[in-house]
Parts: sequence; structure tokens; C-alpha cells
Amino acid sequence: MPSVELKFRTGTATGAAASSNGGLANLAYTGDDTALIRQAQAGRWEAFAEVVSHYDRSILALALRLAGSEREARELFQQALLQTYRELRTYRFQCSFYLWIYRIVARTCMDFLRRRRPNPLGQATQLQEALEQLSPRERIVLELKQYFGLRLDTIATILGIDEAGARNILIRATLALRLELEAHKSPN
Repeated sequence: MPSVELKFRTGTATGAAASSNGGLANLAYTGDDTALIRQAQAGRWEAFAEVVSHYDRSILALALRLAGSEREARELFQQALLQTYRELRTYRFQCSFYLWIYRIVARTCMDFLRRRRPNPLGQATQLQEALEQLSPRERIVLELKQYFGLRLDTIATILGIDEAGARNILIRATLALRLELEAHKSPN
């Protein structure tokens, strides 16, 4: 299989993260990818690269938000794309491709956050430290809602839970983040 680094536009990290909507312009790609997806499922690597190129900036933007460093974000991005390639044969066109691919990306990100070691003291802002205190699921829901602006029903679909569950996770994450930030405030 060709190198993922060579096939995808991983050099767009800065542009993806700086996009005013968090890089989601490519996430909601409305073109009909059916023919490309079927070709990719048949083993045509170029078709996979083309269909994923519609979503790569938004995937990389999410990876940058969660990883904190460009090096870790690129690794997370590549892991997500490789996992997508491995699972492509299971895609059955029952939901939009972007929801399906984002479900894989979310799982990959949660696994990354579970394995991640906290930053050494002094290298993270108070907000970054507070975000790292959240569970991986809370962090994903909060990032997808607050930074990427996804609706709760979309987040719920991506995570394979119901909308009420996504709302409860968001509320818990917001409260935990608020409490953590208030605990770190210095007295005036």
C-alpha cells in the first residue's frame, strides 16, 4: 500500500486548523462519492485517496485540536485514515460517508486520548490542562460541538449513541471544564 504521507495533503495542517469553521467545509461534502467508494472497496487505492481527500482537512483539524502538537496530529490523522481504509469494505451506504468516516475518526481519537500521557507541567495552558482532565468521550463531544459546531444529533450519530446521551455528555464535560478552570483561577 502506498505511503499515506505521500497520498494525502498532510501539509495543510495550518490551513485546516485556522479555518473559520474548524475545517468542516470539507466534512459536509455533498458530491456523490458512491462510484469512488465502490472502486475503493474493490481495492483501488487511488479511488480511496480521492474520496478521502474530500474530508482530510476536517480530520486533520480535529486531530490538531485533540493532539496539541502537529507531530502527534499527523500520527493520529494517519491512524484514522489507515483504520478507515481497513474498514472500508464494511461501509454499506446506510448513512452518509462523512458520518461513517467521522465515526472511525472519533473512535481513533478516543483511543489516542486514552493512551496519551499528560503534558509535563509548565508546557500546557490552563485550558489545555483542564481539557486533558475530561474523559476521551467528553473531550470528543465537547470539541465536536464547541469548536467544530456540529449539532448534537450529528455528534450522537458519529458516536453511535442517542441524542440525549450526547447532550448529557456535553453537559458533564462543560461542567467539569468550568469547575477545573475555576479551581485554577488565582485569587484577585
